[in-house]
Amino acid sequence: MYQDLELNETYLPVLFELSQEADKEKFSDIISAQTDRIILDLFASQKKEIFKIRSPKKRLSPDDLDALYNTWTEGRSLENEGTWVYYPWLNKMIHTLSKEEFIELRTSRNQFKITPSEQSSLFNKKIGIIGLSVGHAVALSIATERICSTLKLADFDTIELSNLNRIKTGIQNIGLNKCIVTAREIAEIDPFIKIECYQEGLTDENLEAFLLEGGKLDILIDECDGLEMKIASRQMAKKYQIPVVMETSDKGMLDVERFDLEADRSILHGFLDDVPPERLKNISPEDRIPLVLKIVDAKNSSLRGQLSLIEVGQSISTWPQLASAVTLGGGVVTDVCRRILLDQYNESGRYYVDLEKIIGNKKPVDKSWNADNPHPTFSLQDAIKLADTFPVPENSYSPAPEIVSEIVEAAGLAPSNANDQPWKWVYRNGRLFLFHDEKRSFSFANFSDISAHVSLGAAYENLLLKTNQHNLKVKSELFPLKNDKSLVAIVDFYKEENETVFETIYSPESVAFIANRSSNRNLSQPVEITQAELESLTESVKSVQGGEIHFITDREKILLLGKIIGESERITLLNKAGHKDFYERNIRWTPDHTEKSGDGIDIRGMGMVPAQIAALSIIKEPKIAEVLKTIGGANALVDGALRTASLASGIGLVTVAGTSSADYFAGGIALQRLWLKAEKMGFAIHPLNAPLYLFARLNSNQDETLDPKEIEQIRELRTKFLDIIPVRKDVAETFLFKIAKADKPAIKSKRLPLSEILFIENKAL
Repeated sequence: MYQDLELNETYLPVLFELSQEADKEKFSDIISAQTDRIILDLFASQKKEIFKIRSPKKRLSPDDLDALYNTWTEGRSLENEGTWVYYPWLNKMIHTLSKEEFIELRTSRNQFKITPSEQSSLFNKKIGIIGLSVGHAVALSIATERICSTLKLADFDTIELSNLNRIKTGIQNIGLNKCIVTAREIAEIDPFIKIECYQEGLTDENLEAFLLEGGKLDILIDECDGLEMKIASRQMAKKYQIPVVMETSDKGMLDVERFDLEADRSILHGFLDDVPPERLKNISPEDRIPLVLKIVDAKNSSLRGQLSLIEVGQSISTWPQLASAVTLGGGVVTDVCRRILLDQYNESGRYYVDLEKIIGNKKPVDKSWNADNPHPTFSLQDAIKLADTFPVPENSYSPAPEIVSEIVEAAGLAPSNANDQPWKWVYRNGRLFLFHDEKRSFSFANFSDISAHVSLGAAYENLLLKTNQHNLKVKSELFPLKNDKSLVAIVDFYKEENETVFETIYSPESVAFIANRSSNRNLSQPVEITQAELESLTESVKSVQGGEIHFITDREKILLLGKIIGESERITLLNKAGHKDFYERNIRWTPDHTEKSGDGIDIRGMGMVPAQIAALSIIKEPKIAEVLKTIGGANALVDGALRTASLASGIGLVTVAGTSSADYFAGGIALQRLWLKAEKMGFAIHPLNAPLYLFARLNSNQDETLDPKEIEQIRELRTKFLDIIPVRKDVAETFLFKIAKADKPAIKSKRLPLSEILFIENKAL
């Protein structure tokens, strides 16, 4: 029976399931009829690949896959498994997976560009394509991505050699109908896609059947050359409320007409509304070019496209198309159709994917993060005016400018959020004024200036230590202006013999570790912390009034905290403001950028393997981050935090009683005392503050940077966090960190030049 097939018109493969007796008989007939038939058994390799994709977290070796496959085959007749596919035009019989497993495996690399639920919803969609030149690329792209289960193809034309400048097929197919060639190529990719061919093309007699027979099309794609059919197919698509998509391969022009949503919409965007209906049927040669010019809105066509329209029928016989444009069009149409089918795009319109405009010489675009920063640049003159309003106390001492420089340089080595260094120091009339540079600290993490005040407190602790080294004492007034927190501290210096009450110096020997202190994200060792070491670290925090440390060493709780930290980092990175901060403010991607900026975090010091850096470089694109957020992706960030936590000796939280600016400032003093003590003891400290920056936002009614879903996620994380570390509501949570043993980082964060953070402006005597 199979020898009687007209081979040149055959495009459907024959499928056999040998577990069915009838199929087994037909299969035997084919095998015995021609002994030169090629038989390819691909079942085993595909089955092993199924095992592999179903175990994404485990890297299965070839031996593992062989073992799984051998176990699975026990007691089975392998030739009865899966599907046998016979391609008459190839004279090949191929053993492949069953339909369900074949589709699962073939679409597995679509995830999560297309989610599993989205892919499933696409499997019952029907798409019709008129015209198989551009339509050939569209059809293959649609089939390869598998955004439908049924394709209807219509074209009366055959493959010619001149078509091969844009149709990707072989010269052996010259003379075959374009539908047949396209259908065969689709069947060879996926034998389970249903294909119907209208080899006579579309006519007034069969157009309705093309749109409706076997179920109404979900989308009609028009890539035909005939103006009459372009118009007639739209008129009928409008009648039956079927959306139409067309791509012209000139400037990437794409038309979308949502007749399914706009029943009264004019066809072709109304460009033909002023043309009498009788002129739209049996179009005369003289009317053809004018109508084409109206349809494509020629003034918006490319210059070469306009030239080509003029030359059609003169120096060229038909509309020119390039393989690059056709290939691009196939991808664009497929993308738009997928989003229409998934209800992700609901508009009509004309669009241009104009590569010459998109990829061309442009003026550089300012992408600096500070473009949205509302704070003014620090004004030295305003700072001096403010400083002069405070009288100089009696008996104070005025250190020499070189001593002040040394002291402030040490203060500038303190830790800060993303190494933003939010401090400005003004030495005026023997007094040192500490200002908060709000422009530098403006960030998603610095909610209500919490992280900035912590950083300023850490810098102040360094100042105390370095001042003490010069045999000077300090007395300070913190946040002296009730309604203006930009002035953080006024520092007065005294000689030791003075009887004034001075700031307490906790551990003078810690000054030696100021320059060595660093955020250490290197691979660590979770060594046990002795009770004596823990008590010493606790003492450093409690030396600050109201200071406490919550220290977790239980391995299960550490991992739970690691997950909370990872989820917080994921939320932050995928949040629009957090994403902008990370990529445009925080990270320095090149050594040259690091050297020039003097701030931020060098990517080389992040302790990441190349794969992690590559992942971050991909997420750099905001649209990718947006999709990851939508599907709950980027879980590699959580895995990274879990890995970090698993290598911790412990995770600690520093808190200080109270929640005022001064309390967070005190928390900064406490964290710096802890950190310097840990440096002295040989421990590595790795800040993990992402949860704290998010938790701080939960009680605010003025925060517009989080959406409701993010808030819900953060509340859930907060509940889990409090189950592990039950802190009170009336404390400032200032520092969450990992402690362990690790080699010192090879690259430390850069610091701004002293000239940018210290201004010596004493009055002339």
